[in-house]
Amino acid sequence: MRRLSERELIELGAEFGIDVDETEAGSIVERVNEMIEPLDELSEIPVYGNADAGGARTWHEPEDDPLDALAVECDVPPSPDHTGELDGVTVGVKDIVAVAGVPMQCNSAVMNGFTPRTDATVVRRLRGAGARITAKTNLDEFAASASGATGLRGPIRNPHDADHTAGGSSGGSAAAVATGTVDAALGTDTGGSIRIPASFCGVVGLKPTYGLVSLSGVVENTYTQDHVGPITPSVESAARVLEAIAGRDEHDPASLQAAGRKGYDVGGYADAVEDPPSIESLEIGVLEEGFGEGVDPTVEDRTDAVVDRLEDAGATVESVSVRYYEYGPSIKNTLSFTELAAHWRAGAAPYRRGGVVDEGYQSGVAARAARASGQLGEFYRSKLLAGAGIIANHDGRPYTRAQAAREVLREEFEEALSGVDALLMPTMPGTAPSLDDAPDPGFDYGRNTRAADITRLPAVTVPNGADDGLPIGLQLIGDAFGEARLLAAAERVTDLTD
Repeated sequence: MRRLSERELIELGAEFGIDVDETEAGSIVERVNEMIEPLDELSEIPVYGNADAGGARTWHEPEDDPLDALAVECDVPPSPDHTGELDGVTVGVKDIVAVAGVPMQCNSAVMNGFTPRTDATVVRRLRGAGARITAKTNLDEFAASASGATGLRGPIRNPHDADHTAGGSSGGSAAAVATGTVDAALGTDTGGSIRIPASFCGVVGLKPTYGLVSLSGVVENTYTQDHVGPITPSVESAARVLEAIAGRDEHDPASLQAAGRKGYDVGGYADAVEDPPSIESLEIGVLEEGFGEGVDPTVEDRTDAVVDRLEDAGATVESVSVRYYEYGPSIKNTLSFTELAAHWRAGAAPYRRGGVVDEGYQSGVAARAARASGQLGEFYRSKLLAGAGIIANHDGRPYTRAQAAREVLREEFEEALSGVDALLMPTMPGTAPSLDDAPDPGFDYGRNTRAADITRLPAVTVPNGADDGLPIGLQLIGDAFGEARLLAAAERVTDLTD
């Protein structure tokens, strides 16, 4: 490690609030240099796996991609000793999830030229189940927007109408599944980024319980709200993918924390969907706050029609309400802006939260943080600066308050879920906006999706017909670690959707 000079030591002290007098700088700097110089031996420990394990990996620029859904096309074969659960399944992986030997740009100029050295845990598990990775899918820059219209590559187009957005930030994954480019895809979800594009593109999108699926190897957005989950053509295929990727991962503190929680449960998803409960045994809570102001009347009508069919078929349906639902944007954005700014300031190093982070990614972000921020898009820079303002001007108080508020909202949701299999509401307040209108801040993409990220509860969107050719989604939210029950309910509800 590089030796510090006396002047650098004094400047560092000022930055971290540690007084260093010029008269003592000489003795302190020698002591500091003696402390850090031996740490170079860390480089002698082999901490990264073999990028070529399991066969040769290839990639190339997309050759036929009219929707701008793909970042690169690739061929990463299954593990040689795979279980066969996903044998023959092709998967697209959002280009914020590491696939060793394949470039990962996160749709940002800042990450140009970066190639991960290891697979993310979810990629390793997919390959271990027999899946073949055939694409890295396009996204909003650093997964920081829901519009599908930010980043280097331009907007991600909707497969049902190319003049409309596919949504974000996992728009490329949803579009690739909807067009059959891949059999399934992985997305990430911090405020709805799996369910938003899945709803817009007419496919199934599942955000699991926080910590059920490992974040190791996934570029951080808002660590306490980041989730990884499947986007697929059906509930059954979502269950199969979740079966492969769920479970404890010692490299991810969120996973370890989840595994220690009461009620933690993994597996049984495919079996539950294969044999779902009868309609008559379903108990559904219709969430009042998911309707009303801001929701398109056609979307409400399509959702109400499903509720009516459920009642007519013998399901138990009741109206439920959640206090403080309207505070979701303030809670989510305070957490998201602050954690994002702290992550950027830390140069992507996992201070305090721990876990394994690819050294190449971390050092790449750190090296670019000071000199390359001008290459970031305006939307992402605005989020960073909003977080920086919260940190600099308020001593962390809003963040501390938001963490406490999220627990209050979680308790309210758990109370609403008591006695029902799932909460039901529209996924999106409207259909996909046009490309011109997609960046409009007046369209609240996360109106009905962000709450599940704040509370960390599982949520799934399923297709529910269309309006003027553009898909509408229906969302179900379940109990923590109750994905088997949630997916089984979703499978049965799809019998009654448009």
